[in-house]
Amino acid sequence: MATTESEAPPLNDVDIVHLAQRKQPSNSHQQSNVSLPPFLLSPHCHKDLLSYLHSRAASPSPSSAVCEYVISLLSLISLSPGTPTVCSLLSSLLSSYTQLFPSLPHDSNSLRSIKNFNTLLIHVPLEDLKLVIDLVASDLSVVVSVDDAQLFDLLPQCFELIRNAEEKGGDYVNSVVDKILDSKWSKGFLLKMVSIAKEFSFLDKTRGNEFLEKVFVGIKTVDLMDLPSLVYQLLVLASKGFNKREIIEGIVYFFGSELGSKMASTVRQVEGTVLLHVNFAVKQDPSLGKEVMGLVKSDLRAFNHFAVAVLLSVSRVRRFSESSMAILKTALLTAYRDYKFTKECKWIPDDIKGEYLKSVKVVEKSVLRAVNESNYGREHMVPSILQFGFILLESVGEVTCKELGNSNGLLGIEELGIQMLKTLFEVHDMARNENASVIDLKVLTQIMEQIKFRILSLKPELSRPILRLLCYLIQCYPYPMMEHIPRLKELLDYFTFMDGKIASYLVSTLLPLIRFSRDLRDYAILVVRKALFRREETVRVAATNSIIELILAEKQPKGDGLFSLQDSSSQASCSQQADIPCSMGGDLFQELSALLQRCLYQQAKVKQVVYQGLVKLVLADPAIGGLVFDFLLPHFLQFFKEGPDVQLGVSSCIKSENGKVLIQEPLDCLLSCISWILLLQTHGKTDKLLDSIGACFGFSLSQENEDGRNMSTEVFSSAFLKIRKFLRNANLEGLK
Repeated sequence: MATTESEAPPLNDVDIVHLAQRKQPSNSHQQSNVSLPPFLLSPHCHKDLLSYLHSRAASPSPSSAVCEYVISLLSLISLSPGTPTVCSLLSSLLSSYTQLFPSLPHDSNSLRSIKNFNTLLIHVPLEDLKLVIDLVASDLSVVVSVDDAQLFDLLPQCFELIRNAEEKGGDYVNSVVDKILDSKWSKGFLLKMVSIAKEFSFLDKTRGNEFLEKVFVGIKTVDLMDLPSLVYQLLVLASKGFNKREIIEGIVYFFGSELGSKMASTVRQVEGTVLLHVNFAVKQDPSLGKEVMGLVKSDLRAFNHFAVAVLLSVSRVRRFSESSMAILKTALLTAYRDYKFTKECKWIPDDIKGEYLKSVKVVEKSVLRAVNESNYGREHMVPSILQFGFILLESVGEVTCKELGNSNGLLGIEELGIQMLKTLFEVHDMARNENASVIDLKVLTQIMEQIKFRILSLKPELSRPILRLLCYLIQCYPYPMMEHIPRLKELLDYFTFMDGKIASYLVSTLLPLIRFSRDLRDYAILVVRKALFRREETVRVAATNSIIELILAEKQPKGDGLFSLQDSSSQASCSQQADIPCSMGGDLFQELSALLQRCLYQQAKVKQVVYQGLVKLVLADPAIGGLVFDFLLPHFLQFFKEGPDVQLGVSSCIKSENGKVLIQEPLDCLLSCISWILLLQTHGKTDKLLDSIGACFGFSLSQENEDGRNMSTEVFSSAFLKIRKFLRNANLEGLK
């Protein structure tokens, strides 16, 4: 007797796969028109259907075989998943697969199978769901890698279904969670739990803290390459409101303290990737940025190199730009102020003073390390580092702790700002040499633009640290700075509009480059020449000081200090080398003597600068004394008249203007200048200098010229003998 269609024996596994392919509708609207295969409705066939699963698991390549069969059978079940017999088959299939999973390969095929089960979990009876959960969570010791924990992807939806369906479902779910939290986690299981925890919205504060404690204890065992993805999942979890402060604090502490002790380049690259994740997370959820800043603001102990890097990274988000910089600045200034207070306080024990000193050193080292590692996948922080470095330089006056610098190994605010920007250039200059990065090429350009802007816009007292930075860059990196001579020329254009001392300091700062670049030297001379024609006394004094500094720079021996870089550096290009002039003896003094002569007809302060500068010139090169005497003689003779009585012309040195007595000629400075030069001058060196000048131009000095130069020296010597004799014997009231 023929069997009925409903009692017909099931097809074999291959036939089921083919049937599933034929039954698959082309679109969702055809789903209702597809009939359910009869063998799925017969409980007698379910045993055979499950046996095919076991037989395929025992095949030579079980991964693809099991995946193909499970997905095909689930697609047929999905045609009518609500039918009671089909629900029973689904539960049995899920349970069997869960039991077989440890013996199956854990790969993309197994993950596909689990994802298909997830779509049908809503049709599994609750008791069967609990059975599956117990099977999954029964033995965590077998979970070693992330793939071993693929079955845990079923838990979030299982938990949700049980909690919604039963009044006491929450108690059961909590008991399972407690069991998992009490178990020992492998690094693979830790990664899986972090990835699915964002779907555990039912976790209370206590269990959430226990979960994070397990995570940040186990994170030490996680492979370096898995850390960025782990942090990303934690940030996603925090963005959903899950213990935000604890997550941020754990990340900062781990990378700043635990992992921060490792200095390998791989660790730095991993930190760079993590910082990019933090930056992206803050852009998506600004509340995370507030937690970052709140952490550092509330607890200075959280201040480490990674916390600094995080704040610098977060500052690239526009809404946190100012607040991040303010928190960094406040943390630094607070550390310096606290140490200064404890250092000056007599009643505070030495051990407490030592703790505050240690805190300041930690802060300084943290900032410098964050900058030093800024080329490891974190180039987006470069503008923030630039901004913060200059903020520190502008903050020098806010903390009166200049004496703390260089004491007990501290840098101080000004030196820390300079070191930040210097280090930034150094690390990116090295990266430029290796990788030719476009970002790296712009670092020095950005620094120079900021230097120019701040020197021109800040108050004089705030400009000095900026000029110190410029001086340091020029001294240590003359050849890279040669590329920025056009910008330095633009800065010199504002010479007459600057504070006098700042303008003079600027030229002094540029002297190493002026020594090497004829073009920059000529431009500087042109600028100070124009400045001498300004009415302001401060501008004229600055210009005169600059003239003296330019001449003195020429007197520096070629092998001394900074100028030895001309011979030792191998980085100069051909064009730079062509711009480096040879020594020109005393030519610059003769070339600028007309300018100095003009200075002798200006205010008394300008003349005083000239006289003091001439002494410096002779101190640097005593052989130039004869040239200096030739320069001074005509001016000196305006006040010294030879005759039976010494006439110094004191009355012509002062004048009355608007009821006030003004000094026109600082005669005391002039006499002091001449006196010093007479003491310093060496006739032998003078003759040698004159001979070298003549040989340079292809002629020798005539006896008449030599007699003329000797005459100026003799005139001064004779005049001073008479002045001394007169002052020793005569009444000073007789001076006219």
